[in-house]
Amino acid sequence: MEITENTKRFIGILAKIPMFQRLQPVQALEILKICKPTSFDDREALVAHGSKSTEMYILLSGKLVVTAPDGTALTTLNPITSVGEMGIITNQPCTANVIVSGKASVFEISKIKLEVLLKKFPDIGFIIFRNIILTLSDRLDNTNQQLVESQHAAELLRSGEPAPQ
Repeated sequence: MEITENTKRFIGILAKIPMFQRLQPVQALEILKICKPTSFDDREALVAHGSKSTEMYILLSGKLVVTAPDGTALTTLNPITSVGEMGIITNQPCTANVIVSGKASVFEISKIKLEVLLKKFPDIGFIIFRNIILTLSDRLDNTNQQLVESQHAAELLRSGEPAPQ
C-alpha cells in the first residue's frame, strides 16, 4: 500500500503527540484509521468537567482554552496537542473544561475504537502505555520539583530571609 504525502503529514502529526510517539509508520497508520476529522465552532465545549471521558482529541488547528470548574482559565492549547487521552485510558471523569476559542479542527478518537484497536494490535498498546507511563513520570517529577521549590520559599518566608532572585 502506498502512503500519500497527506498521510505522511498526519503520521508526522501523530508522532508529536506524546501518547503516540515511537510508533512505526505502519502502526501510526492504524491509529489514523480510527481518527475522525471534526470541526468545532467558537465557545463550543469539547470536554466538560466531571463528565465521562469517551473521546480524546488531537488539535490540528485553532486554539483550546482549558478552564477550572469555576470557569477560571488555566491554559491555552495550540496545535499540535491532545486532550482527553488520560481519561479514555483511566476511565476517570474529566478534570477540567476544554472550550474552543475561535474555530478548531481536531482528530477525534473514540474510547471504544481505541480499545478495539489495542486488542487487535497489542504491540501498539504496549508502546502507547509505555508513553503514558513516561508522561506521568515526567509530570510527577515536575510536581515534586515544584513542591521542593515551594517548601524552600515557605522556609525563607518563615525565617524572614529575602528570597533569591
